[in-house]
Amino acid sequence: MTDPTHLSARLILLTVKENVSLTALNAETGETVACVEVGTRQTSKPHEITLSKDGTKAFVSLYGSADYGPNVPDNRVAVVDLPSMTLAGHIDLNLYKGPHALVTGTDGKIWVTVDGSRRVLVIDPDSWEIEHSLWLETPGHFFAAAPDGNTLYVSAKEYPVITEIDMTAREIVARIPVPVGAQAIRVSRDGARLFVGDFHRPLLHVIDTASRNLTGTHKMAGVPGWPFVSPDGKHLVVTTYNEDDDEGFLELFDAGDMTLRVSLPLPGEPFHVLFTDDSTHLYVVQADGDLPRVDLAQAAIVEGGFRAGGTMPEAMVYWTPPA
Repeated sequence: MTDPTHLSARLILLTVKENVSLTALNAETGETVACVEVGTRQTSKPHEITLSKDGTKAFVSLYGSADYGPNVPDNRVAVVDLPSMTLAGHIDLNLYKGPHALVTGTDGKIWVTVDGSRRVLVIDPDSWEIEHSLWLETPGHFFAAAPDGNTLYVSAKEYPVITEIDMTAREIVARIPVPVGAQAIRVSRDGARLFVGDFHRPLLHVIDTASRNLTGTHKMAGVPGWPFVSPDGKHLVVTTYNEDDDEGFLELFDAGDMTLRVSLPLPGEPFHVLFTDDSTHLYVVQADGDLPRVDLAQAAIVEGGFRAGGTMPEAMVYWTPPA
């Protein structure tokens, strides 16, 4: 389903597992303007997104049948032509299974974790060929790209190490110890800190990227999912979840003074967030398909939330159609 009359407006692109789609919402109204089926229902669900350097294509990882743990892995990355909102095809990763995190390098190459194969792959966005493979030794699941455009960090859920990669050299340059395995990770806007979600405890760890040492640990209301930094660098927001009580939270930190934190209860399990350009508000995707809008100054849910068009959305990014 695509409404071509609405493809001139700025869009929010989301992966939605229920209908295995890349769904596009009007960023101002929340209206669904496209829903591109990229996977196979029940067996091949979309997780993460990255956009091509020229902004014409979206690459979507098809992780497999489920989330981490019980997953039966797929071996494909879907490619969506964004101006037409159509599926261009699938990149066949052959023996490499479990594609998850994605990032676009400064040279336009597409980097992807394949945790079932314990590797990171580098893919040409035009030929769809695998150019390079890095053996991680651990099942890397999440990426965090540094603002220098050259440093890439990889976390592994059940292994107490963050792998640091030089993207130009395509080499592993360090393995940074962390207390336990890690959930998602994020680099501060100045590149000085790496925020690491603890795998199974309600804790957020902070790594000094220059020394590669742990410099702090902060308690939260739930086990972390994903940390995010606002465009102005002032806010650090972590989605967390208390599975035993089925409670979701947004942990709102002052990035300049992380002793200042507010835990905002949510009506559902949260995944990714997407800030407004002015860093005053954000949207958070929930497992039930709702996207509440949060006012950061008030630390409160306000009017203006959207719907993802299906349950179990995960990732979301902005996309502006070419003029």
